[in-house]
Amino acid sequence: RSANSLYGGPCTKKDKGGVTRRDLKNIPVVVVGMEALNDNLRQHSSSAHSGSTQIMTRGLCLSERCGGDHGNVGVTAILCLSGLPSDLTASILAHEATHAWIKLHPNFPYTDPLPLKVEEGLCQLVAHLFLNEGLDPVEFRESSHSNSTDDSGPTDENLRQYFRFCIETDEGVYGEGFRLAARAYSKMGIQELLYYVAINHDFPPLQ
Repeated sequence: RSANSLYGGPCTKKDKGGVTRRDLKNIPVVVVGMEALNDNLRQHSSSAHSGSTQIMTRGLCLSERCGGDHGNVGVTAILCLSGLPSDLTASILAHEATHAWIKLHPNFPYTDPLPLKVEEGLCQLVAHLFLNEGLDPVEFRESSHSNSTDDSGPTDENLRQYFRFCIETDEGVYGEGFRLAARAYSKMGIQELLYYVAINHDFPPLQ
């Protein structure tokens, strides 16, 4: 499956708060090698990913400041590392689509950015939800490989479990943010959580 078709799934999840599905779907998605991804990461050192503790960056949401005094931001492209399993690619694109939603939302001007823990926590939550709910059923997707003679690799379900486990157990700011976002999501759902963060620039207090 192409990166653009995988990106279409996350885009259907967000259409609240002044950012439409069309806004997200109109963003170019480009699959690149490691060198190109790292070059862009260095050029955009102020991006949220500059605080990542990951060994390597696998996706990037590129943006630029627009004219005016309101701190508006335009998203120019989403980059994704080539050569990854399709389910991992889809979760990365879900993560980056959430960055794009945040950058385009009028409540998040570049002059008043979200705390890193909140932004990355939301992005990781959406990636995790997409691994849980946004992909084709494993049985259907594995049926196309039923004639394969190589059974030594992990199944789609094993891969999804591993990708979810990596998100859930991360010990850096991504993991801390995800766990706070997941607790809030369990109480209010994704749409209300996004609305709350848009108003308050933080997660709701734990009770």
